[in-house]
Amino acid sequence: MAVDWQDPRFRVIIIIAAIFILGIFLGQIVTGFSYKITLALILSALIFIITLVNTDVGLAVLIFSMLLSPEIILGQVPGRDIIVRFDDLLLIVITFAWLAKTAINKGLALFVRTPLNKAISIYILVCLISTLRGAALGYVDAPKGLFYILRYTEYFLLYILVVNHIHSRKQIKFFINAFFITCALVSIYGIIQIPSGVRVSAPFEGEIGEPNTFGGYLLLILCIAIGIFLQNVPQRLKYILAGLCVLIIFPFLYTLSRASYLAIIFSFLAFAILSKRRVVLVTAIVTIIILGLSIKPEVVFSRVEYTFQEKHEALAKIGNIYFDASSSARLFSWQDSFREWKKSPLLGRGITGYRFIDGQYIRTLPELGIIGFLALLWLLWSIFKHSLVVYKKLDDEFFKGLSLGFIAGFMGLIIHALTANTFIIIRIMEPFWFIAGIIMVLPAFAEKASETSEGLRAELKG
Repeated sequence: MAVDWQDPRFRVIIIIAAIFILGIFLGQIVTGFSYKITLALILSALIFIITLVNTDVGLAVLIFSMLLSPEIILGQVPGRDIIVRFDDLLLIVITFAWLAKTAINKGLALFVRTPLNKAISIYILVCLISTLRGAALGYVDAPKGLFYILRYTEYFLLYILVVNHIHSRKQIKFFINAFFITCALVSIYGIIQIPSGVRVSAPFEGEIGEPNTFGGYLLLILCIAIGIFLQNVPQRLKYILAGLCVLIIFPFLYTLSRASYLAIIFSFLAFAILSKRRVVLVTAIVTIIILGLSIKPEVVFSRVEYTFQEKHEALAKIGNIYFDASSSARLFSWQDSFREWKKSPLLGRGITGYRFIDGQYIRTLPELGIIGFLALLWLLWSIFKHSLVVYKKLDDEFFKGLSLGFIAGFMGLIIHALTANTFIIIRIMEPFWFIAGIIMVLPAFAEKASETSEGLRAELKG
C-alpha cells in the first residue's frame, strides 16, 4: 500500500520521532559539556520544532542570534580554539528542519537555481581540493582545515536556504525589519560602551572584542537603511530609517576601525553613482559630517592621524608616507604572504595552511593560490554583476532601495576586506549572505507583479 506523505498523521509521527531521536542524542552528550552547550542544544531542539511549524520564525530567531549569540568553545586544534556560536548550531538545526519539511511536503523545492550557484560551487570546490592537498603535504591540520571549510560552506547554505524559502513580499519586509531591530539593539549596546573609552564592539565578543568586525556589520546595515531611505517610500518609514542611521553612526565612529572608515567612503561613492536622488544623499552626508563634528570625537580623529604620525626606519612607508606600527606590521605580513604564495602558486597551502593574516585577498593567495584567488574574485564579481542587474530591473521602490543599499554595502565590504578577513567573518557574512539571498529572488516578485498587472489590464479590456 502506498504511503500518503501528505497525510497530517504522518507529519505528526515524523515530528514526534524527530523529538524522540533528539532527546536521546541530547541525553547522551549534554552530561559531558558545560551548561552553555546544554542550554544551546535544548534551545536548538525547540527551534527545530518551531521551524517545522513556521520557518519564518526560525529564520527571524537566526537573524537576532547573528549578533546576539555567545561563543561556545567545543575543543581545540593546534594553534586555535574551535569556537562555535549559537547561530552556527541554529543554522544547522533550521536547515535540518527545512529538509524535513521538504521531505514531508513535496510541493517545496529543495534547491532553486540562482545566478550565484556556479560561482559558489567552484569556490567551495577549490577550497576543498586545496585544503585536502595541503593536508596531504603536511601544511594543514586536517580537522582544523575542514572545520573552517564547513564554516565557509555554512554561509552559502544560509544563502540557499533563504532563496528556497522566500516566496512573498511580506516575508522580505519581515526579515529586513528583523535586521533593523537587531542592528538598533547592538548599536545601543555600542553607544553604552563609548563612555568607558574602549573601542566599541558587538555583544558576546569575548574579552578583547572585534571592533573591526562590528564596523563592517554596521556599514552593511547602514547602507541598506540609506538605500531604502533614498527611494520613494512612506514618510513614516523614512523617519524610522533616519533615526536608525543616526543610531548606527555613533558606535560606527567609535569602533575606531580605519578599514570601516575607508570602506564607507566607497559605499557613498556607489550611492552617488547609482542613485538618482543625489541631492538627498549629499544632504544626508553633510548632516552626518556636521553631527560628527558637533560631538567632536577626538579619539576618532586621533585614530586616523596616528596612522601617519610616526616616522622611523623600521616602519613601512609608501613614498614619503610612513605608517604606524600596527599598519606597518600588516604591510610586512603582506610581503611575507606574497613570498609564501610563490612557493605554491596554483593551489596554495590550503585553508589554515599559512599563518593568520589581516586581509582577505592577501590571505587567499598563500592559502588557495592563484586558482582560489581568481575563484574568489569571480564570486565577488558575480555578486556585484547580478545585484546591479536586479537593481536596474526593479520598479518597486522598496525593493529597488534594498538592492541599492546592498550594492553600496557590498562595495564598502570589498574595500573593508583589504585589511580584514571580511568575507569569512561570521558576524558580517551571515547577514550578508542572508540579504544576498533576498536580493537574488527579487526579480521573481517583479515578474509576478508584472504578470498580475497585465492580467488586470486584459480583464479591463475584456
